[in-house]
Amino acid sequence: MLRCNSDDLMNSEPEILFTVITPALNSAAFLRRNIASVRNQQLPSGRLEHWVIDGGSVDGTLEILKSAPDVRWISEPDRGLSDAVNKGLARARGEWIAWLNADDELSLEALKTVLAWATRHPGVDLFCGDEIILRYDGTQEQIIKGWPYTYDDLLARRPGINQASTFLRRRVVEQIGPLDVTIRDAMDYEWLVRATQVSTCVYIPQVLSIYHRREGSIMDSHMADFFRTFRRIRRAHHRNRTEYLEWLSLYYIWTEPLRRVRWLRRAVRRVRRWIGGEALHPG
Repeated sequence: MLRCNSDDLMNSEPEILFTVITPALNSAAFLRRNIASVRNQQLPSGRLEHWVIDGGSVDGTLEILKSAPDVRWISEPDRGLSDAVNKGLARARGEWIAWLNADDELSLEALKTVLAWATRHPGVDLFCGDEIILRYDGTQEQIIKGWPYTYDDLLARRPGINQASTFLRRRVVEQIGPLDVTIRDAMDYEWLVRATQVSTCVYIPQVLSIYHRREGSIMDSHMADFFRTFRRIRRAHHRNRTEYLEWLSLYYIWTEPLRRVRWLRRAVRRVRRWIGGEALHPG
């Protein structure tokens, strides 16, 4: 059954600058943190909407949503993460759209920063910034620098994106359409590949979001699946099989059995720490 807060006032509100879309499922342990990070952006009243698209949680998530009058939400079964985000896209009314997973946060003044850059670059429809990565214990692991995504680089050599630090103008979303619900991993990557076909990305050299590592998350547990998806997307775009990303994908796929050996993973992490590095995907 669909449960949602009232949309009756939607037509009487002022023009919305930002829509933040948060897909959620049994996210009670961290959803308050997510909501607070959006609320703390301190944009003028009515210029920001936050949609939480819940997949039918049974853990207290709905109670949190019911107690957050500044959050719009629905709760109903869906077909996965892509389907949930698409439901948010269909409801989004903001000029700029951000996709912020339930266990992540916006950095302080992230939206004001994007708005300032958009004012200086009125012809730009796609921005990305830096992202803080926190370890499982909540301490800072590293800052992942953003970069100006391009169609060729995404497909040929550089698939890494900072999804929560990426902001698309709504007219781009209207051009490229929704996420592909048949993709279970790296659906954000495939969506941005399409976005860079119709728009130019500008890099904002500031932290715009915070990513919390979480045991069992898709990103930390299924890296080989991500690279299998990269290869499928490359095939769909008829890319040359001698490009760097092809070989990088094969490396991750072929070495997946080794990454499942716990003692070997621990040894690799010790070596990385000894030389001053961090395991990029510690799950």
